[in-house]
Amino acid sequence: MKSKILLSVVIVCIASLTFGQKNDYTKYKGYVNFGDLEKFETGEEVTEVIIEEHLLRMVSKMTGKDEPELGVVLDGIKLIKVNTFDVSEENYPKLALIAKDIDKKLMSDGWDRIVKTRSKDELVNVFILTSKEEKISGLVVTSIEKNGDAAFVNIVGNIDLETIGKLSDKFDIPSIGDLNKHKNKKSNNND
Repeated sequence: MKSKILLSVVIVCIASLTFGQKNDYTKYKGYVNFGDLEKFETGEEVTEVIIEEHLLRMVSKMTGKDEPELGVVLDGIKLIKVNTFDVSEENYPKLALIAKDIDKKLMSDGWDRIVKTRSKDELVNVFILTSKEEKISGLVVTSIEKNGDAAFVNIVGNIDLETIGKLSDKFDIPSIGDLNKHKNKKSNNND
């Protein structure tokens, strides 16, 4: 807990010092524009996390000795963007439509869906974008639960699924910690 608080304070301080260093992440293949989600961020529980490449490099250097594997993961990542907020009975249909539109766009753009969960009150999709070298250059998670939470996550850069759970733990990113579980289930079902 202390390390998370310290990390948060360091990131905020560094972010304020480097505010002018904005990068255009739309040029990266793994970047996804979720559209205007601000109109849904009116509830009591709202979180927006945007950690850009220069901050990730600093965190990588700070954690490199203590957690070398995490440092390697962070070195390849360009952007982590997370939006979470409350879902009500009223905004669920609109959010479900946004998730379906993102689903269609990613499928038509050549992304691979590795997780799909649909029920009466929940939609979850996890996509990866792989390069010709079979490296993952983008990860997207959309998760919407009626009368629960919505999470829209985009990680851009070179991503290693074997260690992606460490990002979830380190930065409290919802929904990506289960990727290895789903990947392992998929490979076990193919045996």
